[in-house]
Amino acid sequence: MDSLPHAIQSLTDALGSALERGRTTGIFALSLSGPGSMPVLADLDRPELHLDLLPGTPAEAPLLALGYIRQPGGTFLHPGGWRVVVAEEGTAWATDQAVLRDLLLTVPDTAQRYRAAFTQAGRTHADALLLPAAYAHHAQTVGFAPALFAAQTLAPLNLPWMLAGGWALDAWHGTVTRPHEDVDVTVPRHRQDEVRDALAAAGWRLDACRGGAYHAWTAPIVAPDFQVHARHRGLPHAQLLDVMLTDVNDAGDELWLYRRDPRVTLPMGQARLVGAHGLPHLAPEAVLLFKSRTAGRDPRGKDQRDFARTLPTLKAEARAWLEDALRLTSPGHEWLAMLGS
Repeated sequence: MDSLPHAIQSLTDALGSALERGRTTGIFALSLSGPGSMPVLADLDRPELHLDLLPGTPAEAPLLALGYIRQPGGTFLHPGGWRVVVAEEGTAWATDQAVLRDLLLTVPDTAQRYRAAFTQAGRTHADALLLPAAYAHHAQTVGFAPALFAAQTLAPLNLPWMLAGGWALDAWHGTVTRPHEDVDVTVPRHRQDEVRDALAAAGWRLDACRGGAYHAWTAPIVAPDFQVHARHRGLPHAQLLDVMLTDVNDAGDELWLYRRDPRVTLPMGQARLVGAHGLPHLAPEAVLLFKSRTAGRDPRGKDQRDFARTLPTLKAEARAWLEDALRLTSPGHEWLAMLGS
């Protein structure tokens, strides 16, 4: 374990960091995890370093050059006694591992339960057995703290900002249903200068996402670019605030436009709702429309689960809107059969 800090630095030196503005490859996030990273379970497994890489980052050659040995399943073993796991894009595995680690480190007796399950049937079994308790512990101890932290800066602004993504669904449900890597919010594109100035004044590091790389957010962001990653030392239990610029109709803020297809609209009064803790959020039917396609792909596992959890809570009008929007934007989508039932 004494060599792990050096290993982290060596990986960053070899692969580069996304925080170095202008890079299109490198490490997006790196964390220590796995049961072997905890003293109470260190005899069960090796400690792990989880690598979340920018898309297209070549990892194998640099890892081999650092002395890592490729293992089945896309992991890399170091002779020093730890392994590197490269996160698979679009999965929640690394996030799940983080909340499991928090549970095992803070709740008495859970490490003993994990040890017994691991000894009986291996790590996959132990993870699955303890993960529901880890989710519940996360909801109880972390709750809406990341979203509320971001709201401290955004709420005083007189503009229709709102939570998006999984946080919007949690605000709709009134409870945190799963851990989130970041906090997604939308703000009107034509009010972006106010948002930038407020975040900068509050101490956030602001990176405009353009061309697959970070650039300092100093100039207005014009379409098709729409995204800013904001980081703050005080943001709890989340990597970043993901600020997404959204368009409204020329008449003002009365009509919300779906960024991926402006033919799909919602009156702002229906698109922007207020949920748990007074947090404004995008309507669940609009959130699910975004989740129906991510980066041009079919819904990810967590998006499928979000859909299954949220669909029964939608009123008939919201279900009909989502069905119409999917028929327009994604004819033949698998969710249409469930919406029409």
